[in-house]
Amino acid sequence: MEPIKDRMEVLFIYETKDCNPNGDPLDENKPRTDPETGVATVTDVRIKRTIRDYLYQVKGLEILVRDTFDSQGYLKDGKGRGESFYDISGVSKEDSITELVEKVQKTILESCIDTRLFGSTLPVEFGKKGSSIKLTGPVQFNGFNRSLHRISPQIVQGTAGFASKKNTTQKSFREDHIVPYACIAVYGVVNEVAAKTTGLSEDDVSLLLEGLWKGTESLISRSKMGHQPLFLMRIRYADGYRVGDLAGRIELNSHLDDTHIRTIKDYAVDVSGLLDALVAANGKIQRIDLKQDPRLQFTDGGERAQFSALSRVSGIDIQPLS
Repeated sequence: MEPIKDRMEVLFIYETKDCNPNGDPLDENKPRTDPETGVATVTDVRIKRTIRDYLYQVKGLEILVRDTFDSQGYLKDGKGRGESFYDISGVSKEDSITELVEKVQKTILESCIDTRLFGSTLPVEFGKKGSSIKLTGPVQFNGFNRSLHRISPQIVQGTAGFASKKNTTQKSFREDHIVPYACIAVYGVVNEVAAKTTGLSEDDVSLLLEGLWKGTESLISRSKMGHQPLFLMRIRYADGYRVGDLAGRIELNSHLDDTHIRTIKDYAVDVSGLLDALVAANGKIQRIDLKQDPRLQFTDGGERAQFSALSRVSGIDIQPLS
């Protein structure tokens, strides 16, 4: 398939209830927060993991970054994962290191959708020859995506399923770190220049958007149950233009203190700053595709409605995102 030709920006809004949006493994898996502002933060790694898991587990597509094991049951490192593609790449001892890298890279790009989306750095070794694959991903998300309001993490205690040791008559206790509620905004860019290297296609981008929405719906593990997608917008530009920082141009309006918000009914999202930028850039915008949970309300000045019904977007080509 042909690589994409247009630059795109993505704004994704979702809510989490009574769960852990993104635990920090170096801090007892507590929800990540910005200590200065008190907002929840979610890394780009967590967002990409959501997409990868959906594409692999639900769509049945191969991905490069997943757990694989050797013949003895040990988890493979990057070198071992790269070796998984040697046989189908047709590498041989006679190949130069350049030929080796080119063959393995071609196979991985053809086989693994996450490499076409997010790029990869992977060691490649064959005998005494060694190098690495280095691909810049056309799709990049903010390193830290933030909630639109301050949150108040809580510790929930409960009884575990089993005793903590032998020869006792009582079960042990457990502690869970949760966020009662968070409305989180994710910003991403799809770069048509980098897409020429990885071969990112329009179909791949469609699967990316599907993975954002449906992958978030599919987060139903114990620590992630409570995720719900609310809004997804893809802006397609002409001439390599982009507005930039879409998530930073929206705000949350509520009559409650931030930490008291518990439901989507407690707030609306103010998009006046975003619309200022979109209206100014209308000549560079080819089309906006969007999907929205009808419960989510947006405001622009004194107007309150779903995004596509706001009067200032009437001059922009907006299509539903299926």
